[in-house]
Amino acid sequence: MIRIKHWISVLLMFALLLAGGLAQEGALAGGTGAVAAGADEKAKMDEQVDRIFQQTQTVGGAFLVAQHGEIVYERYYGVQQKTTGVPVTEKSYFRCASVTKLVTGIGLMKMMEDGLLDPDEDISTYLGYAVGNPRYTDTPVTLRHLMSHTAGLNENASYSSKSSLLSDMIALERKARSNFRDVRPGTEYAYSNFGAGITGAIIESVTGEDVFSYMRAYLFEPLGIDAAYTATQLEEPEYITATYHPDGSLYAAPSYMLRQEYQAQASPDTHYRVTVGSLLIRPRDLMRLGIALCGDGTVDGIRVLREESLARMRQEQSPQTTGITADSPYSFFTIRQDTLLEGRRVYGHQGTDDGVVCNLYYEPESELVLVVMVNGCKTTREDGIMRITRRLSAIAEEAYLGTGAAQGD
Repeated sequence: MIRIKHWISVLLMFALLLAGGLAQEGALAGGTGAVAAGADEKAKMDEQVDRIFQQTQTVGGAFLVAQHGEIVYERYYGVQQKTTGVPVTEKSYFRCASVTKLVTGIGLMKMMEDGLLDPDEDISTYLGYAVGNPRYTDTPVTLRHLMSHTAGLNENASYSSKSSLLSDMIALERKARSNFRDVRPGTEYAYSNFGAGITGAIIESVTGEDVFSYMRAYLFEPLGIDAAYTATQLEEPEYITATYHPDGSLYAAPSYMLRQEYQAQASPDTHYRVTVGSLLIRPRDLMRLGIALCGDGTVDGIRVLREESLARMRQEQSPQTTGITADSPYSFFTIRQDTLLEGRRVYGHQGTDDGVVCNLYYEPESELVLVVMVNGCKTTREDGIMRITRRLSAIAEEAYLGTGAAQGD
């Protein structure tokens, strides 16, 4: 009798474990709204996602979906590098191109929270010398201008030379008119890598640390994130993905990235390119940042930003609220995008460089967060957003919002 009871207990325990495993699998698979789908639904979604990766000739990629603060779907595709054939996994680091700006923007918003920065202060205060457009000396350049791409900088002059010093390019005493466009700061929108790079110099000038050291201490380490602005600072470099041109030819191998030196000390006059597009990060870690931005500013019980900062990042710039007259889609390195999900406004950023594509978008009302990371593919834009991202987003929209329709060629 005792032995019978024993085997009944064993069978019951096995049944409970099996049920728990199926539930976990369903949670990752996703479904409509908050309802988790089963293995069949996940297999169907995997097939749709893989087809889009194939149609866009993706070398290696990742697509993740989160809702209500949890990752509900993730798919990894292809290889880290063609010559090694190592598959892309959740451990793979991708270069996130201009999504670097959004991640750095989190650090800048934290500095504003701590009183180290004021978005409307003349950046001369932070850099230690008078900065400005020689044509409009009565209008200071501010952090708000830089982070909304309305500072009026010209990228086609001295910025095109990597040997240029920042102070030589923007100091008023240099009268370097060629480095500024003939527009008053705040009056015209023009996407600017130059302006984004200057924010990195401001971080270094104010904190006395290099950008990576500051971001690691404030953001990455507390969240257990292994990310860096240069490959040499990563803990597991064997997981770095190579990057490729749209035609599939090699752009940069991990071995090349690891040969690039990084000056791990503050150097504002030369570190004005670090925060433009060099960040390497894993898909799940980028998603965790997206979850924090989409929700209440926390992830895994750790506060990343206050809710007031999140609201500022989504706020439209206007003469009434910010003094900016330009029609900019950006607020503090966060774009407002109205054409990705039907009838919904999403926030986030896109990053592209040759065949590299990275997107982090979030929709606060439905609490949906999308991450796309690709190390090389055909790069075709549709209304400003990469086609691969639109098609992957359509799959998520149909599965989790019950709207839209999966797209194909």
